[in-house]
Amino acid sequence: MSTFAGREYAGGGRWNILGTRAYGSGYPYGVSDQATLKGRPFPHVMWPISWGPGYMGGDEYWGPDLEVMRPGGVLGILNVSTKDTGKWPGVGPDEVYTMIGDKESLIDLVRVCHAIPALPRKFDPTTTTATAINSTHPRPENVIQYYRSSSFALTYANYNNTFALPSSNPTSNHGSVALPGNIVNSRFLYCVNDTIRASLPLHDAFAWPKKKLSKGAIAGAVVGSVVGAIALCWCCIWLNNDKRAPTPVPPPATKPGEPATAAAVKNEYEANGKSHETKPGEEDKDKVKDKDAKDNIVYV
Repeated sequence: MSTFAGREYAGGGRWNILGTRAYGSGYPYGVSDQATLKGRPFPHVMWPISWGPGYMGGDEYWGPDLEVMRPGGVLGILNVSTKDTGKWPGVGPDEVYTMIGDKESLIDLVRVCHAIPALPRKFDPTTTTATAINSTHPRPENVIQYYRSSSFALTYANYNNTFALPSSNPTSNHGSVALPGNIVNSRFLYCVNDTIRASLPLHDAFAWPKKKLSKGAIAGAVVGSVVGAIALCWCCIWLNNDKRAPTPVPPPATKPGEPATAAAVKNEYEANGKSHETKPGEEDKDKVKDKDAKDNIVYV
């Protein structure tokens, strides 16, 4: 990991997973220059997508040697579409979105929102064509939402955000062109966005890079395990003697093994008095402030 030696990483979480339509958005800390991603920290452990040489300093995050080291696996793309007009009235054949991210994240989201099953394909940031539906090479101007410190993105081939074009000198806080009329109020798109927000994998920063435990740490773990076993036995005996009727447990909002649905996101957020829907391209209004993220920073 010597390539990124000394970088701050971790401190990000589910609460600040959303960026905007601008590359480099969604960083809870560590942004000294809005015009480049070069030298930035990794709040969500993952390093960002790269759009190839010359685009906002992202070329330092791309290369064969780096891709084999990327947490979650190499970058790929995955088309997301549906023919379920019963579930999503008004969805059209041209409503095909493309997710860009590490292989592990894409596989976890294959069946998002009753989407047609598809297989991830290789992502090549050096390819410049992205005009036709089902294009295998989306470009920065096609992005309608960045996630997880720009390490994951959702794109639409018929969206052309001129603010993101290299000729516009894009920055991490640039504006954006409005979404096309056929998707601006799409319930399918809202579901995809909310499900990515709720289900996109977050990597355990404290398990990477791995470090050997000291003898003292091993001894502490052994003692802790013994004490924990004794406490567990005591609890089992106490529970066995407790004759009170158990409290009913409500059924889960999402079936185990399935990605969270928009309904599950809604239930979770409404239970906490929050709005559950975030339009693609908008940052989460429920984010914590930068200083809260900084409390959990570690170093590579």
